[in-house]
Amino acid sequence: MQASERVRLITETDHPARPRVHESRAWLLDADTFHDDFELLYREADSAEGIARMRWMATQLWRSADEDTHRYVDLLPTSSADEWEAEYDPSHLGEWYRVLMAAHLEPAPSLSDPKSLRDGLSALGFTPTEARRLSYGRELTTLVAAFASDAVVADIAPQLMLDSRGWLDDEDVELGLDRLHSIDRSAFRHRQPLVPLVEELHAMLLAAHSSPDRVLLILDG
Repeated sequence: MQASERVRLITETDHPARPRVHESRAWLLDADTFHDDFELLYREADSAEGIARMRWMATQLWRSADEDTHRYVDLLPTSSADEWEAEYDPSHLGEWYRVLMAAHLEPAPSLSDPKSLRDGLSALGFTPTEARRLSYGRELTTLVAAFASDAVVADIAPQLMLDSRGWLDDEDVELGLDRLHSIDRSAFRHRQPLVPLVEELHAMLLAAHSSPDRVLLILDG
């Protein structure tokens, strides 16, 4: 479900659209508090009342007119609030897990072109795994595994196998900053287009480094 189906945020014009670059968005997530809150909701999800409560909370965020909430929720591959209300499906738990994060996010600097950054980091000597992780983050299945109970992991993790990047923990952030600081400036001599991309990555990682009680959440737009 796309933004246009929630709120018309962009005015249509007669000008042809420019080629779209896949930007990313980034946030700082209070993962401990979010998972504590989600666990409380999940424990009641074995009853109709518990499901109704979780669905209502997710629906309020999905339909929110708050701009920051929209910027996050619009990137999620979820069903619509109308579909949630029409009939419950177990897959909704995974969708609500991601939507409910919106209440625990703070915007962070993000990447304008993660694909070009990934390719550029590889050219600078980063391993493919390092370049992909710093550009797109780890799979969200590992976020659930790191913070949630076994019961939540069993229900939610299998639903986050596709289109579920990404996040970075404190160690990822520290290693990423160390790798960036170790790059020889001469490496950019013939790669000038990489400079602003690497600067964006540095700003994003630095924001996460400055908030050690939060993890970095990254979504590819």
